[in-house]
Amino acid sequence: MAFDQPEEPERNLSDSEVAALREDGAIRAPKVLSDAWVDRIATAIDHTQKAPSKLGEVLSLTDRGFTADLFMWLQNDYFKDVVFGSPLARLAQQVLDSPSVTHWYDQLFLKEPGSDVPTPWHHDLTFWPIIGEQIVSIWIPVDTVTSESSGLEFIRASHRWSNRFKAITPDYNSYMVNPDLEDMPDIDSNREQYEVLSWDLEPGDVLIFHPLTVHGSRGNSSRSKRRRAFASRWVGEDVVYDPKPHTMPLPPDHGLDPGDKLGGPMFPTVLQAT
Repeated sequence: MAFDQPEEPERNLSDSEVAALREDGAIRAPKVLSDAWVDRIATAIDHTQKAPSKLGEVLSLTDRGFTADLFMWLQNDYFKDVVFGSPLARLAQQVLDSPSVTHWYDQLFLKEPGSDVPTPWHHDLTFWPIIGEQIVSIWIPVDTVTSESSGLEFIRASHRWSNRFKAITPDYNSYMVNPDLEDMPDIDSNREQYEVLSWDLEPGDVLIFHPLTVHGSRGNSSRSKRRRAFASRWVGEDVVYDPKPHTMPLPPDHGLDPGDKLGGPMFPTVLQAT
């Protein structure tokens, strides 16, 4: 389906929600996506699970009930519709303080009932070959999410720490571990030292967070609830390509040189400055 413009969300973010995101580094935004979009996203996720990319096959731990994938929209028309037609770009624009909004990438995180795969504590920006201030992630579930079914947890205001931590993936892949960065502190053994934010979510709710906010989740200990969710990443006008070792590989032929503003066919500008 072709979309001329992204649809409007069910409601705009309030000033207090935008302020809380800047202060705390993460917010729950309830009831911003329609049932129709939740259904479309669920269909997109199910198609990706049935026909993963080659990278998805590498990242997934299917024998442990964990499915992952990246850049789904490049090969899945359902996710392409989400990029160009869903309200996600408009929600990103409301927090990025940028007249134009560019899609960075999408990422699937699916945990079947009983999956023991945690998402280790991490922050995202040290994974990525980009630099800039106008970056945001939107995490979208299509199932009810609780702490039991692997709801995300955030360390409040950690996006304002000066620390930069080694990237840690669910499979503890060493490819992106930068030895020059700090080890993530042992948060789980010292939880009383941190203010942990977490929320139960219903379909239609989303989480919005800064790329330096430390976050993670436990495995899905529910024996009946799937946790199907994906992250939609967006950037504003100040973000440029910054290739460096130990960061996420991009699809080939992205056409960017170091210092280029993020853009082009791999990174479409969905909302233009007017």
